[in-house]
Amino acid sequence: MIYDDKAELLDEIAAGEDALLELKLVVFKGDQVRFASEPGRAPKVIAEVFVSMANTEGGLVVFGVDDHGAIIGIDAEKRDKLEQFVVQCALDHCVPPIEPALDWVMLPGADGGNRLCLKVAVPRARFYVHQTSDGRFLKRVGSHRTPIPAEQLGRLLASRQLMLPFEERPVHRADLNAIDRTRFETYYRRRFGHPIAVSELSYEHLLRNLKLAVQDDDGLWRPTMVGVLLFSERPDRYLSGAYVDLAVYDHAVADGNTRDAKRVTGPVVEQIEWVLTYLRTSPLVSTLSVKDGMGRTDKPAYSDFALQEAVVNALAHRDYEIAGAQVIVTLFPDRIEIRNPGGLHNTLTEENLYAGCQPVRRNQILAGFLRDYESPATGRRYMETRGEGFLTLVRASTELSGRRPELVNMGGAVKLTLFAAHLEEHRSVVVID
Repeated sequence: MIYDDKAELLDEIAAGEDALLELKLVVFKGDQVRFASEPGRAPKVIAEVFVSMANTEGGLVVFGVDDHGAIIGIDAEKRDKLEQFVVQCALDHCVPPIEPALDWVMLPGADGGNRLCLKVAVPRARFYVHQTSDGRFLKRVGSHRTPIPAEQLGRLLASRQLMLPFEERPVHRADLNAIDRTRFETYYRRRFGHPIAVSELSYEHLLRNLKLAVQDDDGLWRPTMVGVLLFSERPDRYLSGAYVDLAVYDHAVADGNTRDAKRVTGPVVEQIEWVLTYLRTSPLVSTLSVKDGMGRTDKPAYSDFALQEAVVNALAHRDYEIAGAQVIVTLFPDRIEIRNPGGLHNTLTEENLYAGCQPVRRNQILAGFLRDYESPATGRRYMETRGEGFLTLVRASTELSGRRPELVNMGGAVKLTLFAAHLEEHRSVVVID
């Protein structure tokens, strides 16, 4: 931690605030943190300090010391409240969240007695450019917090590879072991017709050429976001929410009383295949039984193609930058609802899609890879190139159920509802005589 030596810290406090040091005298109003010398909401102030330090060289905030270097200290009974305040500011008011290091220290006050103070070390951002929760990019100039000019911000974003599309950004917390080599080799052989061993390029460069890995400034190879999504055994370890939650209800509303609930993890393609297999084979999914002169025949209540298109779209076009939000598939007796994080991408609207407009894909690279995978049930590739999948979904589902699927752009998510074929309310299996 910066200024670990107490004598050095005291010298810095005596010298006053600078680019690496901020002093804050805490005044509690009940359990609420306030600052004696700076008006305004305390969380906003500290978020600005943390962001400006992280975007510059990092730094240290010492709570319990006033602007003039007088060591006043923190009431020991309030230490937990101050810790909670600092952590909440770093995680909830800084984007992306900042992870400071907290250390309680005893420092001598003016009367020679020791005072309890909190040191908070803010690390220098290496891979991100942080902003406050209200969207301001700040840097440290001396002891002041100032906006980052647009041209500097552009250079910072580019130097930290944040100008790259999300799919191509490196996963800094992972190395190439995050990519399952066996899964990748199986894909490579199927796509190119020969094993990677006969390629003239190294494994790392093959991954790079397919945008599955990049080499960082330190020369270390890192998987990209799309590399993790496609070939990591557990993408959700690196991308929060990169999984599917599935729930089955035997009544018309989701009230927490499920007949079945699953969490589906693994590479995106395997998530797609697992969900589709469940929807086609689970006895909990509604079926249509038809009785005629030849006997009774069970028929699916949903179009296989409509199910495939709906599930693939949810996983291919969701916004993976929304942390902690997953795709949710919910089964009711009369319908299936599929929700994916992120509103319709770019200028797309519900009306555009129903009118058959050219789709605008959020995750272009992921969509490209999904063209290389074919469903064993439908014989169709998971992603088509012509952009006709949604209209075909609408036609197939409407012909079977008599109701057009409903697509709702909810701002932070998209919900698609497919209706079952002529099912009576509150029944999972219907017989037509």
